[in-house]
Amino acid sequence: MSSNIFVLLYYKFTEVPNSKFEAIQHKLVCNGIGLKGRILIGEEGINGTVAGTRAQLKQYTDYMDSHPIFGNIIFKRSSAARMPFPKMIVKYRDEIVTLGKKVDLKKTGKYLKPEQMHELFEKGEDMVVVDMRNNYEFEVGRFRGAIQPDTVKFYELPEKIKNLKIDKDKKVVTYCTGGIRCEKATALLAEEGFSDVYQLEGGIVKYLEKYPDGHFVGKNFVFDDRMVTNTDTESGKKVLGKCAHCSESSDRYIDCAKPDCHQLFICCKGCDSKYAGLCPVAVKELAKN
Repeated sequence: MSSNIFVLLYYKFTEVPNSKFEAIQHKLVCNGIGLKGRILIGEEGINGTVAGTRAQLKQYTDYMDSHPIFGNIIFKRSSAARMPFPKMIVKYRDEIVTLGKKVDLKKTGKYLKPEQMHELFEKGEDMVVVDMRNNYEFEVGRFRGAIQPDTVKFYELPEKIKNLKIDKDKKVVTYCTGGIRCEKATALLAEEGFSDVYQLEGGIVKYLEKYPDGHFVGKNFVFDDRMVTNTDTESGKKVLGKCAHCSESSDRYIDCAKPDCHQLFICCKGCDSKYAGLCPVAVKELAKN
């Protein structure tokens, strides 16, 4: 697929003095370049996804590389058929990825490069692969044999992780979309007593750059208007998800049409029309009234 629009996914955990001011300044820079996307900045660092032309993104990465705080970031790049964001949002947040509790980020899991992760699968390594994304992301694409802690929101992980039926001496390999959630998740695993923990550096996005038809099967969920990537590969064409209403094979996401719900869920076209875009919970609630 050829496109003039590209998307950068990135993060960096680092101390950010005057982070509220930094968020204001950062939005001015992004607007000046003409980017669109979503960036969170807090005392603990920066977490962003921005989209633009190749020239615009080069201007932005040059700015970031020269920034006294945000230099040396690993950017994950993907293409888009059209601009996937309606506007540029830069916000201050206490946490740049919300776990809801403090963890020691000096005790994160050991990094695995995509090549190392691929090799572990190729040789049939004895390991437990844990998807640290939410269950609706896991539904449409995942690494072969991976398990998921059944979270709807990342901040549920501290409680859900206690229910993982894994030997704490077992080799545990974690992954997420771009790597940021694994930073906190692996620190949490260490806190819970897991002794041999790894994380995929750069996440699914970096792995798919190297191995688009490797051991990740299905589509990669992303938080922008594209909804999913990895759609043009043989592994990406496999439909793993099921309609939340009728269980027909589907990887079509919609937002629940109920104004106070907006739950993201998988829904086939037939059920979308039949239930007027409502999720199963909303349908049940309306049936009671």
